[in-house]
Amino acid sequence: MSWKLTQIFLPKPNLADEYSNYENQLQPRMRFADPELRLLFEQHEAAIMEIVVRETTAYLADESVCNDEEDMFPRRSEMTGEWYVGEIELFRKEERIWGSVFTRFLGHYPEPCARLPVDDYLGLEVWLTYDPQQQAFLFDGGLDSSSI
Repeated sequence: MSWKLTQIFLPKPNLADEYSNYENQLQPRMRFADPELRLLFEQHEAAIMEIVVRETTAYLADESVCNDEEDMFPRRSEMTGEWYVGEIELFRKEERIWGSVFTRFLGHYPEPCARLPVDDYLGLEVWLTYDPQQQAFLFDGGLDSSSI
């Protein structure tokens, strides 16, 4: 990869827990099924974000899923290298704790265009599970991509 990924932090507090995007500049939507899960996230936030950075970087470095070919999406040449967290969610299902961190990568939009010159381009959602024996979050192998 010829460019560096840089995490940015959107400035506006998201008190109403609304959808966050680059245009509205809202901080991430935080969705926790209960207060215990919020506390668990806060205790493991640094480790969770290490997983997110590792997995999104690996995805974007993979030439088979991200390059500059004409019909490719995403295309590195259209990306700024900047990204932010748009949503974090933790929930319980089948006696396990699951979670996801939805990241949003910015892209260039040349004029004339209805979008901002730099705006949301690629969404990567990283899926996690909590291992109570290790007392740690683990990458569950799931990474979903979307055009945003």
